[in-house]
Amino acid sequence: MKSLGLGHPKVHRISPNVYAITGLYHAAGGGFGVNAGIILTHHSVVFIDSGMSIAAGEFLWKTACEQMKGQEALYLILTHHHSDHVFGMRVLRDKGAKVIAQETVREFLDDDEGRYKRFIMERYGLGFQGDEILGDVGLSLPDQLIVSDTVLEIDGERIELLFTPGHVPSEISIYHPASRTLFAGDTVYEGTLPTTRFGGPTEWRTWISQLERLTRLDIDIICPGHGNLCSTEEIERNIAYLRTMCAQSNQKTENDA
Repeated sequence: MKSLGLGHPKVHRISPNVYAITGLYHAAGGGFGVNAGIILTHHSVVFIDSGMSIAAGEFLWKTACEQMKGQEALYLILTHHHSDHVFGMRVLRDKGAKVIAQETVREFLDDDEGRYKRFIMERYGLGFQGDEILGDVGLSLPDQLIVSDTVLEIDGERIELLFTPGHVPSEISIYHPASRTLFAGDTVYEGTLPTTRFGGPTEWRTWISQLERLTRLDIDIICPGHGNLCSTEEIERNIAYLRTMCAQSNQKTENDA
């Protein structure tokens, strides 16, 4: 029987050792899904985000196991603190994954004691099925907190953690130069408008500057936090929308003056 919290995941093999997973469960419904990634090195597995449910975390683990020998070191990089990217983390942490995220996730993940899960259940009206859908979520402080761009060298593979605030202050994007793949988290949206409600013009301008920085990378494919795999054209679409938001905000300020 399919889990209520799994969604409709699809596994995309980007290169022999890089996978993107799209369409994991999101409580918003309506076909809106969550994405994640897996990078396999010679002796390690790097997960990028863990989905919004225990079922999503288990699917990511099962997907990786199909390629693993069983003795790999495990890592989980969280692109930011939002529930749809972190609620599956307990599955991978219980398997021994070292969790890495940006420093400001601390206030959301440390000493949570179930508060974040209860908030999400109420916000999305999950009702009595909430526990079954989300599963036994367990949030905790990551093992490594970064404050700026950080390069991981894992078994000779370079994985770049790029600090790209804008959507939220904890946002990072993960660039894998060998496959020219960007796992953008919610720095890049595909198919929908960027979610801007967590900030204002100051944050949007920061977001634009980070997107412009990403355009200078050698990218073949982007796995955004939501939507389909896409190209750098989607970055330009996001920039254009955020510039419009900034212009509208400036106009409103002038009109209110």
